[in-house]
Amino acid sequence: MNNTLRLLFTLTAANLKSRYRNTFYGFLWVILNPILIFAVQAYAFKIIFKIQYMNYTTFLLSGLLPWLFIVQSVEMCTSLFVNYANFIRNLPVGPLVLLFTQVLDNFINFLFSFFILVVVFFFREPEHFRILFLMPLAIIPLVVAVGSLCLIFSSINVVLRDLKFVTSFLFSLLFYLTPIFYPPQFIPAEFQILVTVNPFYHVIHPFQILTMQGWGTDYLSALGISFAVSAVLAAVAYTVWNKMKGYLIFYA
Repeated sequence: MNNTLRLLFTLTAANLKSRYRNTFYGFLWVILNPILIFAVQAYAFKIIFKIQYMNYTTFLLSGLLPWLFIVQSVEMCTSLFVNYANFIRNLPVGPLVLLFTQVLDNFINFLFSFFILVVVFFFREPEHFRILFLMPLAIIPLVVAVGSLCLIFSSINVVLRDLKFVTSFLFSLLFYLTPIFYPPQFIPAEFQILVTVNPFYHVIHPFQILTMQGWGTDYLSALGISFAVSAVLAAVAYTVWNKMKGYLIFYA
């Protein structure tokens, strides 16, 4: 276990160094990318569509950053086993180590961009800034859910190679079905089921609750659901991996 963890952190450090070596703009883009996406969406939804909601910019940012972490991680990991098939066959590096190295790499980038939310919240709600120290409780199920989703998609993609092309389209649809740029209260009662069965919403919602309402029963409830959803996704990922790992040598 210690050797595996050491290898995981070594490969992650190597990924980060190779990505940002001799390139200040590459690192800068990690920060600018979510800022630009946030700025465009805040302008579109608040100014043009005139969505009226308290502290809307904070609400949008608290949901958008976890969403970008989910989407970027899954899209990057879906074809990972296929792309590194020769590497997996010829070197004593487990496929799970490679997968979770990519997830950890994206998570570190997520933390850099998450700093934006910290800064915005500090200036908008300085008297409530201390509640952000509770944010790691929401990050834990988010990371577990992302790692599980990456394992599910990458395992299935070994056999169903078209899955990587479907992923981007799927997330484009899910973005509009997930209460990220609008609060769930805006959804008509007859369509609330779409929120209830949406696992992405449940792992993002604690971030929105904490930044908008602070610590309380609503946050604890959302956090409990988030942990439950991540546990279910982890169980599904474990099952899918056990069924699909035998195909890795033959199909990848």
